[in-house]
Amino acid sequence: MNLHVAMVARTLNVRHLRGTGRYVQELLRNTRPEDQLRWTAYGHDPALPFRVPEGLIGQADVFDFRGDRFRLWEQLGLPLRLRRGGAQLLHCAENTAPIWQPLPTIVTIHDTVPWEEDIQGLDRHYLHDVQKLALRRCAHVITISESSRRDIAARWPFLADRLTIIPHGIADEFFSDSRMPLPAVLEQALGGSPYLLYLGGAQERKRFGWALELLARSGRDDLHLVGCGFGAGTAPLDRIPDSLRGRVHFAPFLEDGELVTLYRRAVAAIYPTLYEGFGFPAVEAQAAGTPVLFSPVSSLVDLVGPLSWTNEAQDFDAWLAALREVLALPAAVRADKAAAAAEWARGFSWRRSVARHFEVYREVLARHG
Repeated sequence: MNLHVAMVARTLNVRHLRGTGRYVQELLRNTRPEDQLRWTAYGHDPALPFRVPEGLIGQADVFDFRGDRFRLWEQLGLPLRLRRGGAQLLHCAENTAPIWQPLPTIVTIHDTVPWEEDIQGLDRHYLHDVQKLALRRCAHVITISESSRRDIAARWPFLADRLTIIPHGIADEFFSDSRMPLPAVLEQALGGSPYLLYLGGAQERKRFGWALELLARSGRDDLHLVGCGFGAGTAPLDRIPDSLRGRVHFAPFLEDGELVTLYRRAVAAIYPTLYEGFGFPAVEAQAAGTPVLFSPVSSLVDLVGPLSWTNEAQDFDAWLAALREVLALPAAVRADKAAAAAEWARGFSWRRSVARHFEVYREVLARHG
């Protein structure tokens, strides 16, 4: 059965892709002609690039709508556009949805973190009141881990029987033999020094300070730290102690191939986050053959693999002992673990994830016509 799906793809209508944008892009990129499905991908800002993949099966539609500050693009502009767009289903892949749903609507809620943050005013009203109404009307909800499913069902019990877990995949570049160089500015800053790779950005729950403390107490004066995930202007330069000046660097925006190289060349990846709906770095590091240290919290419980060292979130001494163990790992042992980890990581396939999405689409269409 040929299926026409409208995809809210505002996270592709940006200068640089982030996590949710990667999810949307992979759904579009991994669609094949034999799937008998075509897309209309909707963006909201004609002034910015629209990063739909080359060879998109379907079309891109970028339009603006007055009052976007008050979410009118989502609540009014999009539903009006859908009425003449010819799609059979709407997939809102970025946590939120319109109350007016002229098509059967599927929402992906990645995690409940936005609802747990301390926000006030119109933003709070939109998330807590408007979205509660929108979710009541949606046909189905997709989420990305058992941890997120539990959190969603606890917050919105009326969704419990409309929830499907579909884990993310990781990019094909992690399984490719091709190599890309690092950006010249980062290569020059490192000067060939070994480094730890911190993943997470500036949010408090990601714990950049934890990574700084691990570097300071690692016992290796030659070791550097590369911070990844910081947007422009968000690198916390003021938090770097004088003793670590010159050994802490922040990665610029990286293409997928550059990110793979950054992982592969790291001595270890440090991922001290306290909560994730799906922890890409825990899988990506292992796919790249790099040991990764994290705590088995929330969805990360399901991402413990052959190259992971896991420790209780607040036990710094255990983290430090694990790091020192990784630093002393014999090359042959590391190579054996890396081979096992690469095979394990192949279970996180975008193609498998995308095919499961298509099953949900057809199930919903069969129920709602």
